[in-house]
Amino acid sequence: MKIAVMADIHANIHALNAVLHDCEKECVEKFWLLGDYVDYGAATIPVLNKLKSLRAEHALAGNHDACLFSVHIRPSQTPHGYASYQHTKMQYEKNADSFSWLKDLLPSQIAQGGNTLLVHGTPNDPYWGKFLPTDTSTLQEIISYMEINNHEYLFMGHSHISFMLTLDGRRIINPGSVGQPRNGYPNAQYLIFDDGEIIFKNICYDINAAASEIEAAGLPEYLSKRLFIGK
Repeated sequence: MKIAVMADIHANIHALNAVLHDCEKECVEKFWLLGDYVDYGAATIPVLNKLKSLRAEHALAGNHDACLFSVHIRPSQTPHGYASYQHTKMQYEKNADSFSWLKDLLPSQIAQGGNTLLVHGTPNDPYWGKFLPTDTSTLQEIISYMEINNHEYLFMGHSHISFMLTLDGRRIINPGSVGQPRNGYPNAQYLIFDDGEIIFKNICYDINAAASEIEAAGLPEYLSKRLFIGK
């Protein structure tokens, strides 16, 4: 069974539509969504409505999603991140119904009968934890957590950088970002999980259109320019 695993879509409807078109060609049957559907991009409402229509088997809240509903989760504090948060808040005030399905989402879920953990950040910091394979101290914490809880697979988002790491028979996997990749490749990124096989996907989309929408919305120019370089 083919499962599409997507993270960090960030209000980029052009990237999302390209990924979903590829999912259709790949005959994907289920969707796992790892959070951060809003902010940075300009197409907040179209993205939220499209994701809701997928009826994902698992959907998580990322930090950008959850901070809209909880004062205990801080929004981004960078100038461009906070400006984007304010833009999203205005969208929420005008279109609350489109955001309603996000309100009760959690930052982590168990999948496949406990064999798999899905988390936006890291197991110990599910909203804000950022892990890359070079972080050896956090790696040992994660592997220990997986061993204690008998997880074979861990899928995570938040870093916007795709990777797969196998250690002691356990796999830690990040599908990369659909809407704002940061690994130096600007194409939309996701993966297909097919009965234990991991297939990373890199999908071309209309970056010019996404960037133009960001600029037209009055969001910081930095957010449009970074789409072209994948950083």
